[in-house]
Amino acid sequence: MSEFKISKRLCTAASYVRDGAVVADIGTDHAYLPIYLTLNGKVKGAYASDINKGPIDRANENIKKYGLENKIITRVISGLDDIEKYSPTDIVICGMGGELIIKILENSPYIRQNHMRLILQPMTHVELVREYLQNGFYAIAENVVFEDEKIYQVLCLQYDGCFHCLTKVEQELGKINIENHTREFELLLNSTIAKNQKRLDGLRLGGQDTSEIENYIQELEKLR
Repeated sequence: MSEFKISKRLCTAASYVRDGAVVADIGTDHAYLPIYLTLNGKVKGAYASDINKGPIDRANENIKKYGLENKIITRVISGLDDIEKYSPTDIVICGMGGELIIKILENSPYIRQNHMRLILQPMTHVELVREYLQNGFYAIAENVVFEDEKIYQVLCLQYDGCFHCLTKVEQELGKINIENHTREFELLLNSTIAKNQKRLDGLRLGGQDTSEIENYIQELEKLR
């Protein structure tokens, strides 16, 4: 096993990549994820892309440092453009806003193939990502990661072409996360309740209708 270390957040994402996969890391930055997976012999091919040249230059330096020039392909490219050329089975997008992730996925018909796996770590609006992907994808695994005083959600989804209806609470917190109810999930739940309570207070000050958000907070409270 390689001594190459990555963050807890990326390590969680890496754990969802299938053995023998061809992995595509979109918005790769330093290429830490494909380097980690390749050094550990988990994947048979790796592709790393970013929309900017600077991150790919850094990625190439790291790839060269570990002698992986012939094993990891890098490209300066937008999102999933031309991804079909590399035939990835597992696509990883970490560290982007949820709305940008949705835009990238919307522009790629390639992702809607049987058994295609998406591994996502949205920095914002995870609920919008789940809402969008419930049409065609189902969650295989989810996790809540607490790192550097921040809370992250990591999602692993697979395409089956079916509609998987999620409640508002499940879209925000994750059905599997709710079932597992880890210590990290409790941190996420408390943070979500506090965020919605702040919204409620703002609506009350503005004299607006608060019934919807009050009901939502009650649903969240039931999960404590």
